[in-house]
Amino acid sequence: MLIGLMATADTHENHYFTDLAKTAKSFNMNVCKFTPENIDRDLKKVRGERFDSEREMWIASSFDIPEFIYDRCFHGLSRQQSETRIKINWLKDHSTFLGLGLPGKWEVYQSLKKHPLLQAFFPETHQVSASEDIIGHLERLNKIIIKPEFGAGGTGIYLLCKNDEGTLVSMTKKGTKYDRQFTSTSQLNKWLQHLLNRYKYLCQPYLELCTLENEPFDLRILLQKNEKNQWMERGRGIRTGQKAGITSNLATGGEAVTLDAFIKKNPETISIAVEQKIQHILRSLPAETEAVFDRLFELGIDLGIDKKGQLWIMDINSKPGRKIIQVLHPETMRDIHRAPFQYSQYLADHLQKAGE
Repeated sequence: MLIGLMATADTHENHYFTDLAKTAKSFNMNVCKFTPENIDRDLKKVRGERFDSEREMWIASSFDIPEFIYDRCFHGLSRQQSETRIKINWLKDHSTFLGLGLPGKWEVYQSLKKHPLLQAFFPETHQVSASEDIIGHLERLNKIIIKPEFGAGGTGIYLLCKNDEGTLVSMTKKGTKYDRQFTSTSQLNKWLQHLLNRYKYLCQPYLELCTLENEPFDLRILLQKNEKNQWMERGRGIRTGQKAGITSNLATGGEAVTLDAFIKKNPETISIAVEQKIQHILRSLPAETEAVFDRLFELGIDLGIDKKGQLWIMDINSKPGRKIIQVLHPETMRDIHRAPFQYSQYLADHLQKAGE
């Protein structure tokens, strides 16, 4: 059985892919890696690299379409219908993807917000297409967050606050917070419209998802399917941001902290009641997300806890990073590396029974 690891660029997730490929040997599976650009639809072939398990190295090669695809492609902040996307969609008809991914944050929000077991955990969210929309929400709420509909890693997130001088816009990049003061509405309008011309944005009220010391934090939980098609929690960790910062993403300068260490320092944050709500979300969310959308293999769920102890679902990622788990729970990486092959085996057996 040939498992294809698909990434946006040749160098993307190289270490992870090599660890996976070494693991494949114990499942008697072969592994190749490629980028969508190198799919040849006419020949039904793919150019990429095949892993030589004897020499433990990647070798340039051309191969038939793999039976199973582990899709780790990231498409940036926009979703234009490019040749790459056309090729990926074609591949979905010619191979079995472990997980079929999720649409944008807005579509996910709209579908799951209606669910009776989950609706209380989603913050008020609006799609904004004109600068007037954003300014309207700012007038109403005084403090708002705007984030790209297809964003990841904390990129492109801005905090807008009304103050005596006008509007203060803040963002975090590589651990540094940048502020820009707009004194006139027309100036702010122009800047916002420039942003909206490039990407689709969502607007939310600013939630105080921070400790009593004013450090922003969130809880990342990594889930994967096992060989029985059951969701398994692989680990969880706290990401803390700079004091008075906006986000706690590791990519924008956040730090990873174990849950125990965090609770010891901030005992007021995660009470028994909060943990019960977390368990409720973990029981309901993966199944409901799959029921509405399509098959998923892994999920990164980001939860926020505000100063009143209210729990919020901030993000649901179908192609989650593993950095926080790798740092805080290295002992679980073996299970993480085995999971794509166990799940491929499940799908192979399952599809065979279904006669596909």
